[in-house]
Amino acid sequence: MTEYYVYEQPLNEKVRSFLRLEKLFQQYAFHLKHASDWNNRAAIDCILEILAYTSRSDIKLEILKELERQHTRLERLAKRPQIDQAQLKSVLKNINKRMGELQAINGQVGQATKNVELLSAIAQKSSVPGSICDFDLPALKHWLTLPRETRTKHIEKWFQPFGHLDRSIQMILDVLRHSTEGTNETAEHGFFQQSLDTSQAVQLLRISIPADSQCYPEISAGKHRFSVRFMKNEDPAQRPEQCKEDVRFHLKMCAI
Repeated sequence: MTEYYVYEQPLNEKVRSFLRLEKLFQQYAFHLKHASDWNNRAAIDCILEILAYTSRSDIKLEILKELERQHTRLERLAKRPQIDQAQLKSVLKNINKRMGELQAINGQVGQATKNVELLSAIAQKSSVPGSICDFDLPALKHWLTLPRETRTKHIEKWFQPFGHLDRSIQMILDVLRHSTEGTNETAEHGFFQQSLDTSQAVQLLRISIPADSQCYPEISAGKHRFSVRFMKNEDPAQRPEQCKEDVRFHLKMCAI
């Protein structure tokens, strides 16, 4: 079976925010799983980034609005005979569950984590150029000497307020990514352009190319059209060049 790499391009600020948070959640999960001293530090950095990002706006309200919007759109699909009703009911049930979890959160998400003294000290020291050294923050050095199990429990507790956001955003993106079957396309001499159907609220472009391809896509998108240039860069020290050959790829214009 051919392996593919997928490149995504969000078409609005909402999806862009969800993708950024998804990446932070994935990084956190990776470092928590491996649990070395270095991984613990990286997991804490992820939590601090999530905290900083979610403090900029009412992310809980944004996620709730999107879950409600998806729920409304999916309910309309129930009238179509070709729809798998069992699967649709399962998705709607999960969306309702995610909405209930978010609605049960009181106040700002992550406020308890924000008040953790050690995390506040790490955040303050992180603004200084260069890595935090032992002499900068002895409290962190001491914390890293604690048993691995203890450190893991602390980290999981600090992340816990963001767990509902993680699950809700993954739900939203899963529904969006599976909202269309996609088409096989060809970029002639490495360039492809297509108009966007204004009657559809396309939110995300997904381009899949074989893992052994020597090219990668650079996607530019506006309100009415998008273009893809497939680039090649054998030497990272040099500027990339557009591929001269035709490039076959799979395109998904995700909208719901």
